[in-house]
Amino acid sequence: MSNFLSSLGALATGLAFTLSMLAPAQAIEGQPDPAAARSVCDSDDDAPTDAFGFTDGSGIADLGRGSLGLTLNADGGVRRGRSLGRGAMLQGSYGLLPCLEVSPYLLGGTTRSQIERQGLKDKAYGGGFEARYRLLNHGRHGFGLTMGIDAGLERNESHGEGRFSTYNTTMRVLADKVLIPGTLHAAFNLSHNLIWSGPSPHERASTFTIGGALAWQVVDDVYLSGEVRHMRQHDSLGFGKLAGHATFVGPGIYWQATDQLAISLAYNVQVYGEERGQPGRLDLTNFSRHLVQMDIGWTF
Repeated sequence: MSNFLSSLGALATGLAFTLSMLAPAQAIEGQPDPAAARSVCDSDDDAPTDAFGFTDGSGIADLGRGSLGLTLNADGGVRRGRSLGRGAMLQGSYGLLPCLEVSPYLLGGTTRSQIERQGLKDKAYGGGFEARYRLLNHGRHGFGLTMGIDAGLERNESHGEGRFSTYNTTMRVLADKVLIPGTLHAAFNLSHNLIWSGPSPHERASTFTIGGALAWQVVDDVYLSGEVRHMRQHDSLGFGKLAGHATFVGPGIYWQATDQLAISLAYNVQVYGEERGQPGRLDLTNFSRHLVQMDIGWTF
């Protein structure tokens, strides 16, 4: 654990140094130079962030502008029974500083399961705060690169364990590239979610995700996407004690309905996986078989 925390501290120190080196130039008066900020932080050839399905692009909110997004999600398919989970997240995003987007959010959801003839119902609700900093953009560097960190708290009500809290901290790397200007875009994501959950003493776990997607602009304001994601569940905050892994594939569609309103829909299905100590070619204990997500975004 101490080695992991030391590594995390070194990563934070290196990131802070990188951000300081790549931050936009400042005017003599100490105020951000708008022209410099635009050249580093913004890119006119960005694909919409939600055009890649569950994978995210590197774009962030412009300085002084914001958006409001509603994400609806559902999942189903477990081992030894049936399960249907439904959830929603309301998130606001704002370009607080050049290259820096801040995003508070609220979330909630329920899961109904039938496991070995026993009906179960779990609830969760909470909120959190996310920050994203854009390091590179397409115009100056050939690809977009954004770092993000997210801290959240959930209150859980479980049929088996009663009421307890779950704490999450997620670190993200979001990259994308224009393959064919105005037509084809690619995105690549890395994330590591640290989880403290359950009645005291809290259990420790983590989920590592690597994913890639292509988004094709078929007509103006409409994108079709396809993605592959691999997820690994660990019974520790680091990369030890592997509990299982799963690979997902699926399509998505994005529609920029108006200048302010955008709607996207994505579907993933688990095509391969393995759970520690269980036979079979799927992990249906740590992950669901089917995932669906709809995003509705309003920019202002």
